Amino acid sequence: MLIFWSGTSFEKNGFLEDENGKFIPRNAILEALESAVVFYYIKKDKELERLVTKYLMEKPKLKEISKEVKKRVFEKYPVLDGIEIPEKIYLPEENISNELVKVFDLEKKEFTKSFHMDVFKGVLEDVKIKSQNLEKIKNACKSYARALAEYEHKALKDTEFEDLMVEIQNNIANEWEIPIRVGHWTNTPYKGDLLFFWRVKEVRDYLLKHLHIDIRPKDVLYLPRTNEFLGWGEIKD
Repeated sequence: MLIFWSGTSFEKNGFLEDENGKFIPRNAILEALESAVVFYYIKKDKELERLVTKYLMEKPKLKEISKEVKKRVFEKYPVLDGIEIPEKIYLPEENISNELVKVFDLEKKEFTKSFHMDVFKGVLEDVKIKSQNLEKIKNACKSYARALAEYEHKALKDTEFEDLMVEIQNNIANEWEIPIRVGHWTNTPYKGDLLFFWRVKEVRDYLLKHLHIDIRPKDVLYLPRTNEFLGWGEIKD
């Protein structure tokens, strides 16, 4: 079962669509799981952390960073091999709405842009995600979601959204079986693929100096009508 607890969209233009309706592609779910696994095993394995750090500090090519980091992690920890995710996850039309989305700048602590986008929220009972490594994936997703929510909580401290982040953190800790962050929820390069290195100043400064890119999130996307940050969901066995 797949549950989207907050409004979720695949990309800024909404969802992909074919003759059977609008859908989220397999890659959107897989990428969310990959981000979690990358974070978890770099955090857990100091040798792997050193290997990835070395790569990031040797002037990597911008377009290849996520791919190359994932390659190094999955060569050692192939926990997503053989995972079964539907190629197209079709969405009930009645659960899709066109919403005003606001971009909240985490540095300025204010909204800087807004736009309209199709979002989905609801339960997809018939969606089955299967893996022989489900327990390892669960551990990775829990660890990643906790770290991501903690970062956003710190960034949103003393704003009107602090209580909302506390609620999300409580759900991650106590309610959601396998928490995931899916789709277009930030404009941050690489989304959460480099979450582990957001707190490593040496790596951040190097990439900023040599590649002119800040890997930390600059913003999060917010739905004012429902008071939600985009993309939070859950996989249930």
